[in-house]
Amino acid sequence: MCTSVKLTNHQEVVLAQNYDFYYGHGLFIVNKKGVRKTALTDNLTEENMYSEESHGAKWVSLYGSVTFNQFARELPTCGMNEAGLAIVSMWHDTVQKTEPRGKNQITELQWIQQQLDCFSSVREVIDNLDSTSFSASMYPMHYHLSDKTGKSVLVELVQGKLKALDDPSLCACSNAGIVQSIEYSQKYLGQDPAKIVIKEPILDRAAKAIQMATDYNQGLQPQDILESTFHILDSVSLKIGFKALFRWIGQGVPPSQTVLQAAFHITQQKIYFRTSSNKNIREIDLSLLDFSAHSTVRVYDVESQGKGDITGEFHDYTPGDNADLVTKSYAPVKDQFPEEAQRELIRYPELLRSV
Repeated sequence: MCTSVKLTNHQEVVLAQNYDFYYGHGLFIVNKKGVRKTALTDNLTEENMYSEESHGAKWVSLYGSVTFNQFARELPTCGMNEAGLAIVSMWHDTVQKTEPRGKNQITELQWIQQQLDCFSSVREVIDNLDSTSFSASMYPMHYHLSDKTGKSVLVELVQGKLKALDDPSLCACSNAGIVQSIEYSQKYLGQDPAKIVIKEPILDRAAKAIQMATDYNQGLQPQDILESTFHILDSVSLKIGFKALFRWIGQGVPPSQTVLQAAFHITQQKIYFRTSSNKNIREIDLSLLDFSAHSTVRVYDVESQGKGDITGEFHDYTPGDNADLVTKSYAPVKDQFPEEAQRELIRYPELLRSV
């Protein structure tokens, strides 16, 4: 039950998210610019990767980025690039999975990486929504994007195609459809957001986040922007109750909870985050990172302990980092995602080449 918020005080812009899932492991990854890429598709092989035989979308990364990855390298759930474009994703509960078709195919998580690789602004993303054949291979998603100008947009599947809802008032979202969330939130219009009780787990979270973010963006809450961001995220976070935890014991997949809170401070070019296992706020300074094509990819284990600026604690990436990530993440769904498919995800980044 992920929730996104966008805050601005006309001097600073923050896009933030509660990432709610069964488990909280993952890596922050420094992604390089100047790398040739072909999207993962069913017919992708090492031999046809950069030929027209492959059905996947093809591009060269123009911008470096830092992303949070839980399902494999090159398949992030959120991130920000050096140009100031930030993206967070949420499961979309009212849309079905879609099948790939034709050429220029790309799936729901790699789409995030492509946008961060190729574009510097929300406007550029909107203008290029039709340039690929988008499909939701595992989880139907929708996306909240913002850039350094303060412009933001929500993108979701409408009748099988990505559509942008380009409305300045859209400052928060959850797992329900964007229009549904906005319409539902009207019942609380003018109310004190602190009095909104979350009974309906998805729509009430969206409504509370919308009201709290709107109050801040209209200048009704004078607090520090990061303090307000984490206050809102805490107010709509998903916690595991004792009964839910007790019911889960021995049942395989645990219940969802807020495992990561990430705030992309676009103006500062910093990522602030904390996790369910480490409540200290940590920060990553993109201005201190080397995104050049021939630099070494670097990673940071989100379950590491620590606090404050951890930019210097990234370590050089090895294929074993991706192997560990994939093996751990797909263990609960190995029946749907067998070992052969997992090996392809593990090997895929090693096929990418700098230009």
